[in-house]
Amino acid sequence: MTESRSFLLERLHAADLTDVVAVEQAAGGLAATAGLAQRVDGASVFVKALGEPPSDDVFAAEAEGLTVLREAGGIATSEIVLAVRDLLVLSVLRPREETETFWEQLAHALAHLHTTTRYPRFGWHRDNWLGRRRQVNTWADDGCEFFAQHRLLRWPGEPRVREALDAADRAALERLCDRLPELLPVRPACLSLTAEQVERFTGTAYAIVQSIEERGRRTPRNK
Repeated sequence: MTESRSFLLERLHAADLTDVVAVEQAAGGLAATAGLAQRVDGASVFVKALGEPPSDDVFAAEAEGLTVLREAGGIATSEIVLAVRDLLVLSVLRPREETETFWEQLAHALAHLHTTTRYPRFGWHRDNWLGRRRQVNTWADDGCEFFAQHRLLRWPGEPRVREALDAADRAALERLCDRLPELLPVRPACLSLTAEQVERFTGTAYAIVQSIEERGRRTPRNK
């Protein structure tokens, strides 16, 4: 834990954010080391750092995604304080109480995102990242083809997925992909959130992550 805090503090100071005086490591996360950093004026920022980034554009792509979600989709996302090769610094979105109203507002926000950001093709102008794995976003005219090729069949070749799925599992996945046109209604392309983008912090989703982490810090864990 101390080593992780030191790592984050070192990265922040190397990026000229020398007014950071303390860092508290955040729970969760599989690829990057993350935490809340306190600045000398008392303000906090959320920071993610990679010791050896898989590509120079990991955090640049993430920062762009957050900005597009806010500007094009109307989702409240963190402001980008800094995005460089090995460091991403964001403004902090505080947790909200998980009431029925909260979940209703989240549903409306996602519905607004999906109904107001329409595009002629599926994909994006650049690939981005799921942790240390590239998420392929090559443009496609057919949504089912895009989802099958770049969101499902993209992964069985990865070592950990290959270990987890046997031949029958892979065959079942391929059959599912073949049936997508009959299972899914035709819809136009729109901005959407993947599970990793929820980790990448988007509006109320960020609040969910923060709230879960706070509960985890308060609840003793079995050893």
